[in-house]
Formats: sequence, C-alpha cells, structure tokens
Amino acid sequence: NAPIAKHIWLPPLHLEKIACQTCHIPERKVKSALAQVSDVYNPGVKISPPAKYVWTFYDQDMNYWNHYGELAQFTAKDQPTDPFTPQYASYKGQIFPVNPVHSAWPGIYTEGKKGLHQPKMKDIYAMWTTHRKDKTKYPELALIKDNNLDRIPEVNSPEEVDAFINSVTAYLNDAGYKLADRKVVWVNNDRMYFNSKDYKMLEKETWESSSYASVYKYSHDVAPAMAALGTNGCTDCHSTSSGMLFAQVVKYPFGDDGKPVTEPQYKRLGISGFMAYTGAFRESIVKPMFYFLLVAFIIFLLVNLLTANLIRNKIISDKQQNLITWLVSLGILGAGIFGYFAGDLGNYMFPTRIFMDANYFLISAAVLLAGVWSYLKYQFMTTKSFRLNLFSILILITIVSGIFMLIKFDFISILNRLAYTVYDLSLVGILVLCIFYLEKSFKNVEAE
Repeated sequence: NAPIAKHIWLPPLHLEKIACQTCHIPERKVKSALAQVSDVYNPGVKISPPAKYVWTFYDQDMNYWNHYGELAQFTAKDQPTDPFTPQYASYKGQIFPVNPVHSAWPGIYTEGKKGLHQPKMKDIYAMWTTHRKDKTKYPELALIKDNNLDRIPEVNSPEEVDAFINSVTAYLNDAGYKLADRKVVWVNNDRMYFNSKDYKMLEKETWESSSYASVYKYSHDVAPAMAALGTNGCTDCHSTSSGMLFAQVVKYPFGDDGKPVTEPQYKRLGISGFMAYTGAFRESIVKPMFYFLLVAFIIFLLVNLLTANLIRNKIISDKQQNLITWLVSLGILGAGIFGYFAGDLGNYMFPTRIFMDANYFLISAAVLLAGVWSYLKYQFMTTKSFRLNLFSILILITIVSGIFMLIKFDFISILNRLAYTVYDLSLVGILVLCIFYLEKSFKNVEAE
C-alpha cells in the first residue's frame, strides 16, 4: 500500500477543508467544455446528426469550440491538449478542483410543477433552419447577433432574450404544441427568464453553475509533489496573484456585451472578500516582513556582539561602535537581499519560503521567547519592576492570538482565522522592538 502523506507542516485546518486533489491537480491538460448552450444555431462544420447544430460548446477560456465537429473528424480517442487551471468548489465539507459546466437553453415552465421540460432538439433546429431559409419566418431571431466577435451568435442582451422566447413560443404554437397552461422560458444557469425583465432564481448547490448542468470533480492528472500547490509556500494560494482564491471565474456565460460575467474564485467558495484579502495580506506582506526583520535582528545581534568584543579588546572605541554596527549590519543585510533576489542562486544560498513556512511555528515561538527575554532584560535593567507598555502588550496579544489559533469552535471560527494574522502582525512588532531594545541594551552595557 502507498504511504499516507501526513503534511505535518500544514495547519490542520487545511487538511480538514482541502481535498488532496486540490493541491495535487494544479492543472488539467485535456481540453474540456466550460459552457454548453442550446439556444442558437452553431455554424460549425461536420456536426452530426443535424439537430446537434443547436448545441454550442465553449472551452475553459470561453472560446468557441466545435466539439462535435472535432469528434467527427478525430473520433473520441483524440484528447486535444489545452492546459487550464481548474476551478474550485466546496463539496461535502472539502474544497475540490472541478469543472462546473454552464448552460443556457430553452425550457417549458408549468406553474405549480417542479422542474422544467425542454423543447425537442429537432424543434429548435427546425426553427432556426426555417428562419435561415426565410428571414420572414420567426423574424425576431435576426435580432440575435454575435456581440463578442467570436463569429457565433449568443443570447445575452434583453432584446435577444425576448426575441428568443417569442420565437420559440411562436414555433411551438405553429407546430401544434399546446402551451395554454405552460410558458416558454430561457434558462441561463440559475436564472429562469419569463422575459428580459422578469426572471426567477432556480435553486442549486453551491458547487453548481446550474442545477441542470453537470459538475465534474477532477481526480486525474495528479502532479508530482514538487509541482503541487504549496511547494513555493503559503503564497501559492494566499496571494492576490494566485488563482486559488483570486482568479476571475465565470458566473454567467454571457453578459449584455457578450463577454462572460465573472466573479472572484473566493466568492464561489463561500469565502468573504475580507477574509480572502486578509489571508493574502498576511502571507504576501506580513510574513515576508517578519522574515526580513528576523534576519535583520539576527545580523544586528551578531554584529553587536562582535563590536562589543572589539571594544573589550580595545580594537575600536566606544564612540565608533554605533556607526560600525549600523554600517556592517546594513551592508550584510543589503548583500543578503541582493543574493536572495538573484534568481536560482538565492534559492541555493538561503532557506526557501516553503522551508520557512513549514517551520513557522518553531521560528515564531523562538521570536516570542526572544521578545519575552528582551523585554524582561531591559525592563528589569531599568526599573526593576513589571510595566504594561507596548512591548508587553504585543507579547500578550501574541500569546492570546496563538491560543485562539488552537481553539476550534464554529461560533468563533472567524476569530480563529483572524488570529493567524493578528499573531503574525504582533510578531513583527516584537521583532522591531527587539532590535530597538537590543541597541539600548548594548549601550547600557557600554556605559557600565
């Protein structure tokens, strides 16, 4: 049996809420349809049988795709390559990579009855072919244009919605269908339009685009561990440049201008914008600042120890220490920054972000202890008593927020998540004060 990955470096919340596939299938290789509409005539070639001309497919970038034509040309054994990043949805308490197919189609609504009927494909096909042969037949169909310049007409504007519903109604009446107690509607994902101004929201699951369209949950194309999300650290997901939370995903296939209506991925996952941006702020700004200050503190501490030893051995004078300490510290720090951003050389010379994030608990605990030691050392060196000041407040906030990170109660789940950011911010403050108090501490030693 294959070993079960533990991922001990990840916070437990991630393993509870995120399925394995989410990180380990960061990309899909084979082309797949994101939208499938059956309301216009598709001018593609090699589509068979003819009734399927009213089925139009769009790929993951919402570009027209002659799916049936390609199947006829290359057979189902062909799997066209078109890499794309999956969308994500919360399903049974976990986040999975999915393809939530969008749909737009004519329906038949009966008041008081559940569900919708649908006109036969051959009837919609016959309506369009009749109009294409004689523009005086179902003339409102001429209002349905290609608004996004992809050479395929789409129903999207109010005029086009009314034109389509009226035309389908007219055709079904001409064909002898009884619509006395029924209405032709146009369904666009979770919206059922009676006309362009009156629509009803249809119930659907959060992971669906429409209750009448499929959602495919991915389990294939598993990537190696080093290619999975998270291999570069927390910013693989918690960053505004990451598609995990901030990609613009399709909400409706077409807006009034013919272009897709989109929304941020975090909305699809039921995450508030505040929490999504708070996480990105923490991982993209606060943590890098923390790591930078940690390195600065270590350098400053070592250089201070070195200069103190030089003074003790009368190699430099007391007056020179401050200048030498700052010049040497800033020089080393500047060289380190240059090396870090020197591409692959930086990864070779310094710990990677994933290493730092994986060991964050130990690193942050060490900083907290250093903060407590610095505070007590300087405080009792000057006043011999405990005082509530900025340093002690930051230490208390760090401890309290750390405790909240460990508490798991649904009614304080927001506090749990905010505690991570508060914890990191307070650690940044502690490091700043550690550097400040360190300088004062060495000055006091010199004075003695």
